Amino acid sequence: MLDDNQQHHYTAKRMLDFATAATPWHRRLWRLGTLLELSELLEAINAKALGALAESSVKYLGDVLAKRIQRDPGMGSPAERGQLIKHVNRTMQIDGHDWVALNLLLQESRPKYLSRWASHLRDEAANCEPVARAIVSHIMDEGYSAEATHKWFTYHIKYSKVKITLSELCEEAQVLLNRPKVRFNILVPLTACPPLPEARPDCWLDSPKAAEWLAHWFPSAPNIRQSGGLVLEIDAKDKYSALKEVNGEVDRLTARFQVGARQRLEFHPTLYMIGEQEPLDYIGGPRRVQVHALERTKEVFRLRLDPQIDAALELLQPLDRGTPAAATAGSWAALEALLIGPGDTSNRVVAATRMARIVTCGYITSELLSLAQAHASTRDDAIAAQLRSISDDQERAVFLEKAIRSGTLDDFESAGPQLALLRIRALTANPNAILPRIVNQLEDSFRRLYRQRNLIVHAGQTGSVALEGTLRTVSPLVGAGVDRVVQASALYGIPALMFAAATEVRLAQSSFSTKCLSELFGTSMRPEP
Repeated sequence: MLDDNQQHHYTAKRMLDFATAATPWHRRLWRLGTLLELSELLEAINAKALGALAESSVKYLGDVLAKRIQRDPGMGSPAERGQLIKHVNRTMQIDGHDWVALNLLLQESRPKYLSRWASHLRDEAANCEPVARAIVSHIMDEGYSAEATHKWFTYHIKYSKVKITLSELCEEAQVLLNRPKVRFNILVPLTACPPLPEARPDCWLDSPKAAEWLAHWFPSAPNIRQSGGLVLEIDAKDKYSALKEVNGEVDRLTARFQVGARQRLEFHPTLYMIGEQEPLDYIGGPRRVQVHALERTKEVFRLRLDPQIDAALELLQPLDRGTPAAATAGSWAALEALLIGPGDTSNRVVAATRMARIVTCGYITSELLSLAQAHASTRDDAIAAQLRSISDDQERAVFLEKAIRSGTLDDFESAGPQLALLRIRALTANPNAILPRIVNQLEDSFRRLYRQRNLIVHAGQTGSVALEGTLRTVSPLVGAGVDRVVQASALYGIPALMFAAATEVRLAQSSFSTKCLSELFGTSMRPEP
């Protein structure tokens, strides 16, 4: 159980938020961990040599990474971080001196990363947001699923009989990461399959052999209709990560048979894992891409929307449940359909910058609306009564922001709303410093999506080290940005490019405007009268 330090409990709350699939987009992880970004840079050097990535794209990644290393205690002492930055800042070639040196330093850092954070937290007070982001993103980047990560943190924070500090929690997490992968033995039944050849890999079982396997390992399980089975040995950090790998393998094989065979190959939606009592679902869940503006505005029933919106929504569809390659290529194409206009064809990455600004404006409103809901549902004061009487989301956000600015909104007892309140207080007090940081973080995420798209489209690379993490972090952000664009189009008839331009203008005006941020960044973005 975690000690009684309030800041430690705030950090723990954010850790659990980051490892929860249902956490709303504005409170989720937006980026990868530092070590995975280092791996991505080494991969990008190779992609540049193949012509899949431009020099400017690799340089941007290196510049961003150097700044992250500088402020990340997990990367070692100031001298150790300086050594890393020296190599990151140089122009590298695949298998060249600096590339090899950086790869060596990366491998040396991996088994020490959380131990270094533990050492830092013994000497320094925890700043809950960056600490929680660094620790959870690193654990999931190393192969642990969100489900297993959440369960592990929940046990150590709430239920373990041993009281520990945040520093000791990091040490325990490093021990967790240093464990080897576990081998999971799995049978995925087939519901339809072409005749199996006599000479075939041992992993393919015909129907009698599959029934024999099931009878041996699951003697009490009900009989199922099957046409054979695929036996897999999956090495993974936890059960949920293994299920995700199976899902990817099934998708890959299904796609292969769809284009390479006349007869279909179909898999049962559940699998059998040795050691488990019951069959398990393995079909992946949604990536939390939520574009509900059409439903809110009733435009979803229109047969024809604005052509750009229609095209973007069609391109976006694979992002929620499609294969990683289709999700990546389709989602970036959706951003280009909305945010690339005259004069932009030679600099298409500008769509990442524009979407980052749009999502930044949406972040403020989303945080305020979550706080408004928390206050209205748990309190019985004048502010709560007023919030309950306001039906328009924009008006609710503006009203609550004014209450926060005036100091009339009391602190929350619950950690989640209280942390959100602290973030909004800091943002409204110093928007000139904080808004650019939010834009930069979001732009990094959208640029990563663009790099992954280029690896797929220009190099046919569907197994990038950063692909899974990219989709885990950026998918809800894409949904949030497209949702604002669609709402502006549906309610006010504002084209996507005009909305993007208005967002840039309003962000610049936030440094001197007397209006509330939520009022300035309202979805209409109409010119001032």
